[in-house]
Amino acid sequence: MGAGYCDVAVTATAGGVSQIKALAGSATGGEDFLQNMMCHLLPNFDSLFSSHEINEISSMCVQIDVDLGNGLRICKQVSREEFEEVNQKIFEKCESLIIQCLHDAKVEVDDLTDVIVMGGCSYIPKIKNIVKSVCKRELYKGMNPLEAAVCGTALQGAVASGISDPLGDLDPLTIQTTPIGIQTNRNPFVSIIPRNITIPVHKELIVTTENDNQKEVLIVIYEGDAEKTEGNNLLGYFKIARIPPAPKGVPQIKVSMDINA
Repeated sequence: MGAGYCDVAVTATAGGVSQIKALAGSATGGEDFLQNMMCHLLPNFDSLFSSHEINEISSMCVQIDVDLGNGLRICKQVSREEFEEVNQKIFEKCESLIIQCLHDAKVEVDDLTDVIVMGGCSYIPKIKNIVKSVCKRELYKGMNPLEAAVCGTALQGAVASGISDPLGDLDPLTIQTTPIGIQTNRNPFVSIIPRNITIPVHKELIVTTENDNQKEVLIVIYEGDAEKTEGNNLLGYFKIARIPPAPKGVPQIKVSMDINA
């Protein structure tokens, strides 16, 4: 769990080969803790400061004593209980991701051998307790959580470059953590690339118009599991324009998605 993400993976290792069984992830991370605490300490901060000033405050909130400028200063000691209460929904989301990943991997808790935490947020006591409670294991202490992701990236890069791994072979195949899909014509979110599919992947979906002689279609791309787009992460959007006049449902618009890395 880092600044802007929380990912959970179940991997199986045998005979020097490591393979990802399932992944579950969310765009939830340290920034969410920060925003929650800012709203808790400054419930009206949105109306007090401009966006530029809020960004400056965010960078300073890591300090216990925060100077907000204009003669304003906050100095408050937050207890662990208060911190956990303010961020309860984040902790619940983290727990649900672990349970979901184990379910998708079809792995029982008793079958787990090691439990490794990574990222700066893994130092939060509540995060550690959640992981240990769900997995019923003590956390692996043989690697620095702040260095684990970098080590894994370096190892996978070495394997992809053809450098032999002295510890054995590594399966470089990666799995897409969350579904990616679209919303068109204000309709519900439709997944095109499902979760836990092996990368690289190519998927297509045909969409059409909802009105006679409709001239354009707005296609909005989201990442996430929620049926309503408000619960997903907006990736981008584009507009299909100059559609030839035709009855509704006749135009065939192919939306293609590729993930190659």
